[in-house]
Amino acid sequence: MKYFYDIYLLRTGKSWQLRDTVCLGDPSDVVTTADVGAEVRKNWEVWVPPQQLSVQPANARTLVNLPTYFQSGQPQQMPAKTVHVFNFDVTVTAEGEWKWTFDPGVTKTFDTPGSSYDDSDPKVSYTYDKAGSRSVQLNTSWHGRFSVGTYGPYDIAQPAVQGPGQIDLEVVESGPVLGR
Repeated sequence: MKYFYDIYLLRTGKSWQLRDTVCLGDPSDVVTTADVGAEVRKNWEVWVPPQQLSVQPANARTLVNLPTYFQSGQPQQMPAKTVHVFNFDVTVTAEGEWKWTFDPGVTKTFDTPGSSYDDSDPKVSYTYDKAGSRSVQLNTSWHGRFSVGTYGPYDIAQPAVQGPGQIDLEVVESGPVLGR
């Protein structure tokens, strides 16, 4: 496939300005932004960072009435990825959204991948008020965009969805411990 683009420039004063763009050739061979977007959508789920769930305390045993911190193991933004689609260099980026289910009926959505004990302002935590076994679940949605050369960014119509990832916890009551 060959695409011929003829760009007409109009000189005004001392600078050149883009006036119009024309595609020469068979109209059925024209690749549109929608075509590129559809092709990117078919494959882009494999480019987003995988979930690598973790919890603090690290042994997956936490105490009643103390916060437990959760981390998806992903960056907040997917690093830019350049791929070739229809002989074009296409740059794909995405921002994540994390939906945690901490307890039955307790689901919260965050724009950050997680928190840890040493964060100055932890956001992804949950405090359990009763002892027992828990299965915490995570679904990540990546909202993507792509650019073709200097054109764009264009939104990718559907997010890439991962999950549910799962972490099993044991929530326990604290009690006195005798030591030496």
